[in-house]
Amino acid sequence: MTCVRCEPWGTGEPGDTPLFAKKPDKALNALLNEHLVKARKAHDEEGQAAYAPLAKSICSDFRILLERMIECELLADVVQRFRRAVNTQGKLDKLARITAEDCRLFDDLMMKYSRYEHSQPNETPVVPPTPDELKTDMEALRDWRTVFVARPS
Repeated sequence: MTCVRCEPWGTGEPGDTPLFAKKPDKALNALLNEHLVKARKAHDEEGQAAYAPLAKSICSDFRILLERMIECELLADVVQRFRRAVNTQGKLDKLARITAEDCRLFDDLMMKYSRYEHSQPNETPVVPPTPDELKTDMEALRDWRTVFVARPS
C-alpha cells in the first residue's frame, strides 16, 4: 500500500504507509522483516553507535504497536484511544477469549518497552535490547496473535 506524503519540497510524494497506520499484524511483520534486519546489520557491521538510535526507534514503534495490538486484537476493537465511541456490536463475545496469560504477556512487554519511551535516571541508564532480544519479543507477540485469533470465542 502506498500513501501520499508531505515532504519539504511539496505534497504528493508517494511513499510507504507509516507503521502506525498499518494493521497491527502488518506493522509487526515490517518491524521484524525490515526494521530489525536493518538494525541488526548496523549492530553487526558498525557497532553500538549506529545501532542504538535504530534500536530505540524500534522499541518506540514496538511499544506503540503493543498498544494497537491491545486495542485491535485483544480488545477486538471495542475501545480505542482517542475514539469516543465504544463499538460492541458483534464484538463482545470475542472478549471472552482473553486469559490471564494474555494479560501477563502484554503487561510484561508494555512494562519492558516503556523504559525506552520514558526518561530514566542517569544512575541507571537503559541499554537498548540486542537484536536477538528484540526478535524474541516480536516473535512472541506474533506467535501469541496466531494462537489468539484461532481461539474460539
